[in-house]
Amino acid sequence: MKVTLWLLLAMLWAQPGAAADLHIASAANFRSTLEQLLQDFPASNQEIAVSYASTGALYAQIRHGAPFDILLAADVATPARLASDGLAEAASRRTYARGQLALVYQPHLEALAKQGPLSILRQPQLTLAVANPHLAPYGRAAASVLEKLPSATRPQVITGTNILQAYQLWYSGGADAALIARSMAPENYLPIPAQWHEPIDQQVILLNGGNENALAARFLTYLASDRAQEIILADGYLDPGISDE
Repeated sequence: MKVTLWLLLAMLWAQPGAAADLHIASAANFRSTLEQLLQDFPASNQEIAVSYASTGALYAQIRHGAPFDILLAADVATPARLASDGLAEAASRRTYARGQLALVYQPHLEALAKQGPLSILRQPQLTLAVANPHLAPYGRAAASVLEKLPSATRPQVITGTNILQAYQLWYSGGADAALIARSMAPENYLPIPAQWHEPIDQQVILLNGGNENALAARFLTYLASDRAQEIILADGYLDPGISDE
């Protein structure tokens, strides 16, 4: 199996190679997990092209005709909207993971970090990288966390287009801390309590372009398997439970 990765960091989309047997559009937070899943997924001699971007950007790309077969969103609303728009199969929509938010920080904040995430999130002199809340569900979760704090005590927010950009801003030293997906966090991070924001339920849906794609059907079956769920849970996600609404 050959996997082609297309990292999309803007509203414009780059069309995957026409020869690909399966085109997957994935929320940026799911990149490392999806790479593991594709290594495990049996698809010998077939090429899978993957495009990563914020969920909102992927929605716009699909609306403008991007040739994707499957969308792995980081929320529930976008797949539901695509089904309502007539661009995806409503019956295929289901929750495949529940995300967790994590706070990562630079080494000079180690002493503050020992006191918990609020000790960092209440430092107005610090900079905090987050994903764009208008495009990325993890950005909306981060905004929800910050809204619970007095505006005078919040860090200075630096916004990335998606969660990968927020991570890169922090990793490169461009921000003192970042609110990112738990699945992307290094060993030293602070978990954000789930009750501080709405659940980050992530749904998959079969797009109209994948209706007659046998490989797309196989991947959706695999994604629902116990083996796939083991990989997803091991990579920092929670069990999505039984609710798909």
